[in-house]
Amino acid sequence: MTAIAHHVHLHLAGSAAGIDLFGRAGAGMLDREAGELAHDIRTELLQERRQLRQIAERLDVGESMLLTNGARLGERLGRLKPNGSLLRRTPLTDLVELEIMRDAVAGKKAGWEALHAVADRYEVLDADELQGLIDQALEQERLLAAAHHRAASRALAPE
Repeated sequence: MTAIAHHVHLHLAGSAAGIDLFGRAGAGMLDREAGELAHDIRTELLQERRQLRQIAERLDVGESMLLTNGARLGERLGRLKPNGSLLRRTPLTDLVELEIMRDAVAGKKAGWEALHAVADRYEVLDADELQGLIDQALEQERLLAAAHHRAASRALAPE
């Protein structure tokens, strides 16, 4: 398997887990604004996954269901993290999940940047499309950083 094929497989797997994360975490956020943001980003992630699948098809690499299912299982196991309360969601849960979302978006952006870096060597890669995806990830990072700041204030220095 080529390096680019493996790279695309990893990011397809990560995108599936990210979609699950943003859907689940967003639905449970104590901060309604952060929950809506997670929902909006999840919608964008669904479109981005379609675009990544199209890129995979153009590169003739398909998708590794083993990696995708493994990543989705990992996301589910990540739900078991302690939050200081066994029975209810706490402000700390929102904070930790926003940190995980920020990491997920940073990883996704790095994937788009890597493909953009080699777009001139693969005629099936569209540099403008990839730049648009990078720009979207930058905006997602900005919005998540603001939500994270609010969550940190609530969780770490409650009134």
